[in-house]
Amino acid sequence: MLSQPTFPGRLVLILILGALAVLAPLVWLVPESTAGTEGQGRQDLSPASGQRLISLAPSITEILYFLELGDRVVGVTSFCNYPPEAKNKPRIGTYWEFNLEAILALKPDLVLAMAHQGDGENSLDVLRHWKIPVYFGRADTVPELFRLIQDIARLTGTEEVARRKLPPLEARAREVQARVQGLPRPRVLLEIDQEPLITVGRSSIQGDLIQRAGGQNIADGVDQRYPVFNLEEVLKAQPDVILFTGMA
Repeated sequence: MLSQPTFPGRLVLILILGALAVLAPLVWLVPESTAGTEGQGRQDLSPASGQRLISLAPSITEILYFLELGDRVVGVTSFCNYPPEAKNKPRIGTYWEFNLEAILALKPDLVLAMAHQGDGENSLDVLRHWKIPVYFGRADTVPELFRLIQDIARLTGTEEVARRKLPPLEARAREVQARVQGLPRPRVLLEIDQEPLITVGRSSIQGDLIQRAGGQNIADGVDQRYPVFNLEEVLKAQPDVILFTGMA
């Protein structure tokens, strides 16, 4: 039987949930791909690239809306369901499989994907033949997430929006870290799927978020970003807190 967290543990749980509420909308949870470019985007892109935008990842879709670019988003994946307005955008496939014909038909000026997504850079090489710029982002920590937002703001000419909206987010993250200093760290299991049970490893941004929010990730010893656990492993780890986010 899982033990009940102590009062300090419950306080840390509240802070973890607060941090997730602030940052998790920009940190969509997906299993790690086995392939993909390791770079932080393309260096030859300019702000002129970002008029008609296609997002190939829910996290990028939410960043685009965070930067007030919803009217310039012309295509998203079937997993891009937040904010609700994104559900009305044309669909160009899933997180793992893209319909390249649908992407070309939308005539994007810039396609944005995550580095660990699908077949990564290789699956989108055909877009370069059509001279469509492709940006690959990466964010394995909360600071990298903030840099990713700034990078996308630069590409889309929305630096002013980022300068206005990022500081409160960064301040809240610092506040959470300060408040959990010295408190006991509850053992946290963060589930992103149940069949199979997929959790988050130490190299994932969600693992970094748990640590910064005062928790101890039960999968912190696993190098894989999104490892699969079985019930025996969960019981052996004895988590104090179990959080379930779902896949979308």
